Amino acid sequence: MEFLTGSGVVEELWNVEATIHFTDPDNFRHDIRAFLKDALHRDSLCDHSILVTGFPAESIVANDDDDDEEGPLIPRHTKVLYLKSLSLLIITMASSSHEIASRQFLLLLDRKLTAMNCEEEIIATGAALREMENVKKSPDESWGPISKENITLAVEAGVSESSRTLAIDAKIWLEHLECHVTQVVTIKISRTRPEVQFTLWVKAPQERDTRADHPERSYKAQEVSVVLEEERPAAEGSLTISFEKLFDRRPRPGTAERDIVLSARELGGIARIVWVKMKFIQLE
Repeated sequence: MEFLTGSGVVEELWNVEATIHFTDPDNFRHDIRAFLKDALHRDSLCDHSILVTGFPAESIVANDDDDDEEGPLIPRHTKVLYLKSLSLLIITMASSSHEIASRQFLLLLDRKLTAMNCEEEIIATGAALREMENVKKSPDESWGPISKENITLAVEAGVSESSRTLAIDAKIWLEHLECHVTQVVTIKISRTRPEVQFTLWVKAPQERDTRADHPERSYKAQEVSVVLEEERPAAEGSLTISFEKLFDRRPRPGTAERDIVLSARELGGIARIVWVKMKFIQLE
């Protein structure tokens, strides 16, 4: 992407805690596992990211090779962003609260799809690594029509990640020409206070762009902020996921198919489970 011009920019945007240079697989395995172990010991409730320079593209492709006696080069259950032209790899170890938020969102959306009797037409593809020109990236959760290879909805969560970082994650999915994602939900979890922001990103032509072939850009369409008031989640508004953008077709008349509304109460339910894990809410 045009806004990613070097390792310093990437390191700043993704709040990278350490940088290592790839030399060989054995040293890399040792360094990355030592970093993740230390990071987990320092703060188990926060996400941790490391930047790897000089990472060869072929090692991304071969990462899931089960024949490797040493195991995968990149630890499983981590998020990956790889920028081929810069040979830069960002590995993020998601915290438990991060994982809980994205998984609870998955369960909520699946319940909505089941209620519309169309769950067999859409497939949840989780954090499967997606390859685009110059970029390889894994979301937290993803969905797409089962009849196609493309995903149309992605979820990106983060604990203490900046709003700018999550906005750029959405930008990568929505603005890459080889990607078919049309909606992105970001979940920003505060580490220091009970607050969770749910944001829906879509793409549209930029205002004041008069070019006939003007590109579509990502923008924030909806946002719901959930806070804790008197031991209860409090929020206003809702997120509405477009059925047509998700399924790549219009809802059928006379059926239960419609845009998917995630209410403030439902989003508050996700936040509450996260806060229990983070001990902002104490169960009796």
